[in-house]
Amino acid sequence: MLYKFRYLFYGLFLFVFVMMFAVMFISLSDKGDPIGYGADKTDLNGVFTRFEGKIYASVPSNGDYEVIDADPASFKTIPDTYADAHIGYDRKHVYAGNMILEGLDPAKLRVIGNNYYTDGNTTYYCARNSEKNESLSAVGFIIRLGAQGLGLAGKPQNYWYPFKKLPDGRAYRSGQGFAIAVNDEVAFFKGQELNASNPNTIRPIKTQYWDGDVRDSDAYFTDGKNVYYQNDQLPLNYNDKIHQLGIEGDMPSRSAYLINPQNGMVYVDGQAFDESKAPYRQLGINLEHAYQALFVSKDGLYFYDTEAEKVVRAGDNPFADNQFKELAPDVWSSGNKVYFLKATEQWGRKSGLQSRTTHLLALKGVQASSLRKISHPDSYKGSVWQAGNRYFYFDDLGSSQLMPTSIYEIKDTNALKSLAGTDPLGTDAIRALSRNNKITEAEGDTILKAVTDSNNEWYKSYWMIFGAVILVYALSFLFRNVKVHPFLIKDGYLIVNNLLFKKYKIEDIEKVVFRSVKSNPKVGGYGGTMRIDLKNGTSSRNSLFTTRMTFVSETDTQVITYIRELQKILKEAGIESELAN
Repeated sequence: MLYKFRYLFYGLFLFVFVMMFAVMFISLSDKGDPIGYGADKTDLNGVFTRFEGKIYASVPSNGDYEVIDADPASFKTIPDTYADAHIGYDRKHVYAGNMILEGLDPAKLRVIGNNYYTDGNTTYYCARNSEKNESLSAVGFIIRLGAQGLGLAGKPQNYWYPFKKLPDGRAYRSGQGFAIAVNDEVAFFKGQELNASNPNTIRPIKTQYWDGDVRDSDAYFTDGKNVYYQNDQLPLNYNDKIHQLGIEGDMPSRSAYLINPQNGMVYVDGQAFDESKAPYRQLGINLEHAYQALFVSKDGLYFYDTEAEKVVRAGDNPFADNQFKELAPDVWSSGNKVYFLKATEQWGRKSGLQSRTTHLLALKGVQASSLRKISHPDSYKGSVWQAGNRYFYFDDLGSSQLMPTSIYEIKDTNALKSLAGTDPLGTDAIRALSRNNKITEAEGDTILKAVTDSNNEWYKSYWMIFGAVILVYALSFLFRNVKVHPFLIKDGYLIVNNLLFKKYKIEDIEKVVFRSVKSNPKVGGYGGTMRIDLKNGTSSRNSLFTTRMTFVSETDTQVITYIRELQKILKEAGIESELAN
């Protein structure tokens, strides 16, 4: 069987070797970067560059790419605009970075706005920011990287400026809102049609922040009747109370939360929370000490797991009569208790980031009624509160500034004076107080945790290796009684049955010498060896073999019995053999 598919095995091994060599060559050379640091180049607009008679486009997260077929003599960019800097053109084509926008006439190119471009007949949307090319798999990237190292292909395009062609023959104009365009019939977001939308009334929904600031959403839109998350129409009717939640915290703000105050429903990245648990209220809008946004229902507290992409119940609702009052960012009172947030990460030595957790805690030994604010009213980097003879700093910097909890107890008189004084401390000074234990994380009873486990895609390779080992053992078990002879007789030749498949003419063979030998002296067990002696006085190397496909040790008797069987086959082919000691 191995002999029959020997060229397939040769090709596979050669392919793997060549790919490994090519990838290593790319990694150790500067071939992956066509424009080296300090090279003599002409920057055209921050994206496009003229270098050694060619045009290159910078694609963030991926470096520079040659714009194939671009004519340097006629190449131009759209002047005086950052939003359209990724668009270039020459006498033949229009380019989005290094990619050609097919069918777009450069002589008639016109900027519509919101990153839409037309020649009057053909129209494209092309994003200003580069994005990961989802059509290129990890395996495909490695293969193309290897092909680049061999000079067979250019740099693999795993990031690009994504674009989308709109229906031809229509007149388009920019709409109100990020990446919106309209024609006389319907609206588009990033080049894709918004189902049943009114092009005359489409607009972004407002995002409301804790400080009263109001901005346009770049994810949620309405035409006054329907509501859309990007290209998806949501199952609700618009009312003027609907808004996006403006969150200050870095991690929680990476998801887009839509609030409908009329029924207390929440939508995250277009996905609805469980309607049967509504109404929901957000627990704070600052969330500088949180990795997840928490929403309070009478039934419990809920959060959106960004890795699992589902809404998860974190625990029971601890608030008396479902009522809570914000005292400071990420600090609340309910009943006579004080609640606060803390953000933590868990890292593995080999697996990297394992999880991110938001803790809701109840402050120990302090009643809410005993708290009073004593810091200067103009303080903007946290506040100082007194409870009897104890003092607390309510932090406003957050975990991104290495202050993971929202309440610290003040342990030093000078620190108290500095934090409560009229001259605000800088960020470094506040961190130094924590580092030197002048302020310490407040003690609290853990009420609940919102945990998001990290999805380490690269770590799956370990499971793939483990799975491959299991597969080998499974196949060995299934084929445990299958014998693979150490040789085969074909067309007057004895062929050694290994990956080299070396051939010997039967007429040139003096004899074949077998031995039964210990395969592992420490563990025990036997295997066979085979040597071919030729009439010209030379001999082959000893080839190892077993009686069958197995990982189980075999006895000396089993091996000798199998050798006798092989000798019989050789005798029928006219080849002498012996079993040596």
